[in-house]
Amino acid sequence: MRGKTALLSAGAMSVLAWAGGAAAQDAAVQRGNVIEELVVTAERRAQNLQDVPVAVSAFTSEKRDIIGIKSVEDITNYTPGLSYSVGTDRITLRGIGRLTNNLASEPGVANYNDGIYSSSTVSAGASPLFIDRVEVLRGPQGTLYGRNSIGGAINVISRRPTHDFYAEVRATLANYDRQVFEGAVSGSIVEGLRARFAASKVDQDEGWFKNAATGIDEGEVRDQFSWEGQIEADLGENVDAWLKVGQQQYNNRAAPGGRSGGSLASPEPSLFGPGSLSPGASYAFVGGVNLVTLGPIVGNPVAQTGDLRVFSTNVPNENDLESEYLTGEVVWHLPSVDVKYLGGYFKYDYVLTTDYDGTAVLSYTLPLAPGGRCAQLQVFGACGPLTFAPSVTTDYEEHKEWWSHEVNFTSTHDGPLQWIAGLFYYHEKYTQPVRIREPGVVALETPLSAPRNADRTIYYTSQDMDMTSRAAFVQLDWQFTDTLKTTLGLRYTKDEKQGTEETRQLCYGLPACLASVAPLYGIPVSQASIPYFGTLTPVLDITGSVASGNRPAGSTEEQKGVAGPAVTDPNTGVRSRPLADSWSAWTGTAGLEWKPDDDTLAYAKYSRGYKAGGFNSGTITPFPQTDKETVNAYELGLKRDWFGNLQTNVSAFYYDYQDAQVPLGFQPDTGPRITLFYNMPKSVSKGVEIETIWQPIDNLQILFNYSYLNAKIKKACCLLDSDDPLAIQPGAQPSGPPGAIDSATGLPTRAQDLSGQRLPLSPKHKIALNGAYTWDFAAGSLIGSASYLWRDEVYSSIFNRPLNLAPSRGQVDLRLTWRDADDRFSIIGYVQNATDEEDFDSLSATRNSIGELSQTYVLTPPRTYGVEFQYRF
Repeated sequence: MRGKTALLSAGAMSVLAWAGGAAAQDAAVQRGNVIEELVVTAERRAQNLQDVPVAVSAFTSEKRDIIGIKSVEDITNYTPGLSYSVGTDRITLRGIGRLTNNLASEPGVANYNDGIYSSSTVSAGASPLFIDRVEVLRGPQGTLYGRNSIGGAINVISRRPTHDFYAEVRATLANYDRQVFEGAVSGSIVEGLRARFAASKVDQDEGWFKNAATGIDEGEVRDQFSWEGQIEADLGENVDAWLKVGQQQYNNRAAPGGRSGGSLASPEPSLFGPGSLSPGASYAFVGGVNLVTLGPIVGNPVAQTGDLRVFSTNVPNENDLESEYLTGEVVWHLPSVDVKYLGGYFKYDYVLTTDYDGTAVLSYTLPLAPGGRCAQLQVFGACGPLTFAPSVTTDYEEHKEWWSHEVNFTSTHDGPLQWIAGLFYYHEKYTQPVRIREPGVVALETPLSAPRNADRTIYYTSQDMDMTSRAAFVQLDWQFTDTLKTTLGLRYTKDEKQGTEETRQLCYGLPACLASVAPLYGIPVSQASIPYFGTLTPVLDITGSVASGNRPAGSTEEQKGVAGPAVTDPNTGVRSRPLADSWSAWTGTAGLEWKPDDDTLAYAKYSRGYKAGGFNSGTITPFPQTDKETVNAYELGLKRDWFGNLQTNVSAFYYDYQDAQVPLGFQPDTGPRITLFYNMPKSVSKGVEIETIWQPIDNLQILFNYSYLNAKIKKACCLLDSDDPLAIQPGAQPSGPPGAIDSATGLPTRAQDLSGQRLPLSPKHKIALNGAYTWDFAAGSLIGSASYLWRDEVYSSIFNRPLNLAPSRGQVDLRLTWRDADDRFSIIGYVQNATDEEDFDSLSATRNSIGELSQTYVLTPPRTYGVEFQYRF
């Protein structure tokens, strides 16, 4: 009740602040320093931003050029309540998002590119030459943008073909040897037929991270090309049609997926065998080991050099993408209603290769234990020291395609009652294979008593899934007095998923595996380690034991989503299991608007949001399914234009967030860590957001955005943190005495009560401040822009430990734009992160299979600067 009371109080204060100011406003209009209107389509109609009862942040192509918004990260910096993880391409809005990249789990913020749903946010950062504007709708959009819009929606609207001839070329030269060349041409072909074509080529040869072993840079190293063509036609007086087709290709060593950080782990005197290597693992080998390495750094490069941008691996992190898309719409204008068909197709193939062991170690030889079985046999030539080739690589792939269809009916008549209704169908297919390979370990080809493993893969998972979503929706807007309007919206959604998951997992050299076969080799279980086995060390197929798919002994919990038993192919050793389930929900909105004059809009609304359930597919866990999540959202808002030169938009919200889908890491005795899904019973997110534009004098415009977000877990017990199983790290909240024995440490574990913990990627405070001043000359104009961007500390996990807390950060961006008097050309000079701050975007701690804790980080970009040339024909 305290949160709801605060919400109502904030809304009441906003409404009271409206009164007065008419005379000063008239004077401002006469001076000419009036803020321009911005038209958006947040409610599927073209409306002035100030007339839309939704918290919306909108960025036009012109605004992006002036301020310097070039990426999704930049959009995030200027949008209240929005967070983005550049390394994983995950977005969170007001505490709601996604915490896993498993494709069988849905995002919490919907992305729409010209009305077509997408699960990726990258398109929002496309060049302003391609994009007319980006709209970020905060809060559940459960009626008009129903698919997975539980947290909000991001609408990307393309530049359309023009009636008059238009052409533009752009070139950017920047530090880190970055070069960008872009061009677009548009105009009428014949009467009633228009076309547009645009293309972009981005190259960057120097990276933000330096490899001490190979000298090959990583981080923002790009080689990418994209093009897009559009046709727009008037098919008679009442029918319009539009078609867009495009492709993108790249071969990058950049995020998302590529290197964006490193590890803060200090070197440990521990010996890692193949199969136990973990990202960022440190290597400081015990005496007597014959070590062959590609570079001078053997242990953790950060610890040895003190430079967060230095790493040492022998395999570069590279990602390749090929994508193609098709979007079209047809609008039939009837006397009192528009009928629109909107359809789209998208396909992409993505491959990411990374150095899984995180080192430049090529090989090492382990000495034998004196008196051990292998040492005894060595004199007969039957055994010897084991030489490893521990260069471990990960191949991660996504192959995905989807089709989207929507038919909607929008009223266009005059009258107090307006409406929109529609039908939606979406179908998606994807595969997501992951392989961890040790190419230099020949023994992996012949696991003991198991099918051959020709490609030397030690860990393999994949899923082949189909997903279908169907929905029907309607929204009514009734202007029942001159100043009051009410809105009612309702949507029904049915989601279905089905497919197959599969895995194969091998073990080579880990004590937990060797103990099971030690008696077969005449070796005591207490000596189950490589120094005793030597070249007798077997490769074991452990798929059946770690991926049985069976319920734990004594468990009676239903195995939701399991459509059949898990079976192992005797020819390949791959174990597979069918999955299938469905989810449905009624969502919608109810709101009241008060518009006492043309410059004021106050609104109160309730929204119901829903995100479909999913699967933790790929590893054949006992309980793969996760249930749907829902939110009941309450919001008050005030949009007000003051004096013609000051615009303020204020919103206050309260969310009752239920069954949030949270991945929990689990580290088994053997193999990489796996993830289990958990529906967190209850969380609450509440806050206040302010967006202002002030033009105090001619030619000066000041933007100030602020958000306060208090997103916390209210009920979640009793959960085990696999990275802190004893619940002894600072910030831990034990829920009881120690319990089960932890397999990695042999110590009893202790569960935690997470009530009161903050939701991940939810900074409490966030500020964006920009000032832009225009100097007018006879030959043209010069625009100077300066921004200060600040974000509060943020956790990367539901377990709020200091090791998962990235400190607050801030940066200064500067920009100078010259435009000639005829607006034919522009020259832009820019500096981002002008003071070259080295800040953490995120920090997280993970524990490997032998119990060591390491801390990984993602860095914000370093100082970048360059010049951009634009010429318009």
